[in-house]
Amino acid sequence: PSPAPSPGAMGAADRGSLMIAYLSVFIDMLGLSLIIPIIPFLALRFGADSTALGYIYASYNGAQMVSVPVTGWLSDRYGRKPLILASLFGSFGGFLIQGLATDLVTFCIGRVVTGIFGGSVPIVNAYIVDTVPTDLRPKYFAQLGAVIIVAFMFGPGIGAGLAQFTLQTPMLVASGVAGVGFLIALFAFKEPEKEGSKPKTAKTDVKENDLPAESKQHIGDVESSNLGTTRTSKHDEEEVSKPEYGPPIYIMYVISLIYALAFSGYIYYIGLLMFDLWGWGALEYGFVAMAASVFVVINQMTSFVYFQKAYGKHASLVFGSTFMGAGMLGISFLGTCVRCFSGLPLMAISLALLSVGVSFAQPAITSITSRYASKSEQGSVLGRSQALRALGQTLGPLIWGGVYGVQWQLVYVLCMALCLVIAALAIAVLYLNRRLPEHTDPKPKSVMEMTSMRIKEENASPEEVQALKQENLRLRQKLRKVIEEEEKMMDPDVMDTLQTGADPANAAQY
Repeated sequence: PSPAPSPGAMGAADRGSLMIAYLSVFIDMLGLSLIIPIIPFLALRFGADSTALGYIYASYNGAQMVSVPVTGWLSDRYGRKPLILASLFGSFGGFLIQGLATDLVTFCIGRVVTGIFGGSVPIVNAYIVDTVPTDLRPKYFAQLGAVIIVAFMFGPGIGAGLAQFTLQTPMLVASGVAGVGFLIALFAFKEPEKEGSKPKTAKTDVKENDLPAESKQHIGDVESSNLGTTRTSKHDEEEVSKPEYGPPIYIMYVISLIYALAFSGYIYYIGLLMFDLWGWGALEYGFVAMAASVFVVINQMTSFVYFQKAYGKHASLVFGSTFMGAGMLGISFLGTCVRCFSGLPLMAISLALLSVGVSFAQPAITSITSRYASKSEQGSVLGRSQALRALGQTLGPLIWGGVYGVQWQLVYVLCMALCLVIAALAIAVLYLNRRLPEHTDPKPKSVMEMTSMRIKEENASPEEVQALKQENLRLRQKLRKVIEEEEKMMDPDVMDTLQTGADPANAAQY
């Protein structure tokens, strides 16, 4: 038989197709971010009020909430390439409809089309799993997250500049870029091989009876040395059945929904507020959004990392939600004099606080939720959390649009209250965490302690002591290898990348 491919091997054709897949995501996200500073002012041109503006935002988010799970299933059934082509072509058509729209209904139809077909991110996630070896996936998932972040860092500024020609120009440019991406993918993208057509490697299922005696002995040594941790099916079943992990997960579900509701009050109505208070247009709003995005990304890559290592995930969520609440409160005190302290200076301070809060709270929610889910439930638990966040992003604009029409300050006061609720719920989760068995049950003695007791009790000879030390060292080395393998299979940082950096709804929050 032919030798198995190297675990770290990746073909040039796969790398080329992966670059095209990255390009498709970049085009989708760039097109989405280009029109962020345009929508409030285009809606005003159509005669829309704050409530109708909520319908515009909710139309896209609602379409995404329905289409993204279906897109993943369709790509599994019909292949990655057809769905990436459909995504790009749908984005081309959706942006074109928005650019040519002359009334609010037509514009909303274009938003729905863009939301339905703008689901390239889960397809590219699946493509990475199809083509990239396991040990290299964290690198490529991180690259995908970086592609999305770059698009949302500079897209609003580019869109604001294009809007100086006409307000429709960013949509038409986004449509043209999506069309070019469709043509590139049509001729250059390579469909990954199906699982059944791939040659079997060392990682395929093999019966233990087919292994040589040395491999059987190695498996037995590893299973005995790791105290049962390699018996994954039984272990996972035990993890799933533990009821004490249920309450923290359910509270995190509520936090995900509340976070999306609170943040939507800021992101979807701050542009309209700038227009109402100071008469600012798309250009000013676009560059403010770009500056806030850059600040969030830098802060998340620096201070958040150090804070979480020092104080933990739960403290990061409490800290982040508190800062978000402070930023919301500051916005509620904005005045009509742009040069006074209640104008631009207070806006800068408030947005800085809000950006710090977002950079801490958003990744902490995903990380904490993942911490309480067993390995076999990671996908389903995080999927429910993301679905609730999408629901909040759909309901938020509808709720806050009506509230804004009554009193705009009330939007940000209520959002501040929601942020404080998140902080309180995070403390409750931390309290439940301290009552989990791993924190309350007495710790078993380590292998070293047990060996020392055995040596002392049996009064072993020097030769026996040396032999016991060597055996202890061998067991620890094998246990370390098992732990390293499990960490590769389920790395919290990789999960954070998958659920934050590589998700368009979360990236849009930057």
